Amino acid sequence: MSATFDFLKADFAATLFPMKTNLLVAEMHEKELSDYIYQKILDDKQGADNFLPQQRVYATKPLGHLRRTVKLDPVAEYFLYDVTYRNRAIFRPEVSNTRRSFGYRFTGGTHVPVHTAYSAYKQCLKDSNAQFKNNLQFDIASYFNSLYHHDISHWFAAGPGVSEIDNNALGKCFREINAGRSVDFLPHGIYPCKMIGNEFLKLVDLSAQLKSSVLVRFMDDFTLFDDDPDVLRQDFLRIQQLLGQFGLNVNPSKTFYNKSIGDVEEKLTALHESLIEIVEEIHEVQGASGVDFVGIENEVATNLTDDQASALLALLKDESLEEADADLILGFLRSHSDSILEHLPTLLRKFPNLTKHIYSICSTVSEKADLAAVLLQHLKKEAFFLEYQLFWLAALIEDHLIGHGCYGDVLMRIFELTQDFKIARAKVLEVPEQGFGFKEIRGEFLKTGQSDWLSWASAMGTRSLKAAERNYVLDYFSKGSPLNYLIAGCAKKF
Repeated sequence: MSATFDFLKADFAATLFPMKTNLLVAEMHEKELSDYIYQKILDDKQGADNFLPQQRVYATKPLGHLRRTVKLDPVAEYFLYDVTYRNRAIFRPEVSNTRRSFGYRFTGGTHVPVHTAYSAYKQCLKDSNAQFKNNLQFDIASYFNSLYHHDISHWFAAGPGVSEIDNNALGKCFREINAGRSVDFLPHGIYPCKMIGNEFLKLVDLSAQLKSSVLVRFMDDFTLFDDDPDVLRQDFLRIQQLLGQFGLNVNPSKTFYNKSIGDVEEKLTALHESLIEIVEEIHEVQGASGVDFVGIENEVATNLTDDQASALLALLKDESLEEADADLILGFLRSHSDSILEHLPTLLRKFPNLTKHIYSICSTVSEKADLAAVLLQHLKKEAFFLEYQLFWLAALIEDHLIGHGCYGDVLMRIFELTQDFKIARAKVLEVPEQGFGFKEIRGEFLKTGQSDWLSWASAMGTRSLKAAERNYVLDYFSKGSPLNYLIAGCAKKF
């Protein structure tokens, strides 16, 4: 396997909508995938082959907010991992000891894990806060959705060692995956794009106009430190003017002078106080762009006593429980996952943003049939779902519940609920379950000649069929488009 595939695989589980189709095509069919990109799509003489416009999706954020982005197909996704990995030298360390930036780059040949970078960032904030009298915190409003295609293209072209071929290729990719729109083009949730977004803002770190003693940044979250409050205010104006040249604006609702900085806020809610009484090592993690809640130290979670676990479970019953608090509690309860079952209906109903976290927790639930029954009841009882919820519930079935209890009924219920959600429905179709009518459902998508996520995922969902039956339906599907042909070739290798 190539280093590009290793990069993609290592980041796969952390992405917003990880489709197994993309991972399997990169793993089983990488040479053909790479050849198609570099010999067909990026060859000006091959006018019929291009990057395709991508499927719009919405991931959940805290407090009912949505993160608008796209789910990349196997070709576009692989290309972004490949072009950023090969040009990883342009993603540099922080500018200096007083102009600090964390995360989203390579060191020692591997990408820096987000939780490692975020821990270092929090420690830097803590140290700087102890050193200086004043601070100013702010972030950029809708940063990824506000970036302009040509600004990123010009930045990439100026990178040391970036070839004209790669520069033109990245520009073509960003232009075509967004159907020509020059803004709102940068996909969220995948490490290559986080690298790009983080490195682009080094233009602020490098500005000689800034006079603050220390600047600390994690992606688009900035904190300035100095003893003189006037210096902070002047720099804040300068940074806004600098960002304004690229059509970027600071978020007024997240701008704070001398806000308390630390692992836990000074003014704690009663619930936070209860949490700290139960587990002294608790760390409150503020949401950074693309991070949300980075997680809890594993050694704390695995060392919980039964009394501590019971106390945390009791807190889940609190009607005033907030999303951030529920996320923290779930983090501590990873090693006590069976006890989560009775609380799952409440968590699923109240906190759709935590569905991915619930997916992780449920990986160690031993009563799998009971878990499937809880999920089915929830899916039948509730009337409104978001695509992100249904996607991760389908992933939960595929990775943790196949063969247990009423898993087939749960999978079919998710399929029925995803009529308006193409990516969540595709997630169901790529699960290699041939019973419960799924083989026939996939057959309908494969025989129409369509080339979209529903047919690509259906093709990959045939991988558990016997070769003769599988290859027969894939032969006709493969004639629909070059990408159909590519995915069919991969599925036939199983």
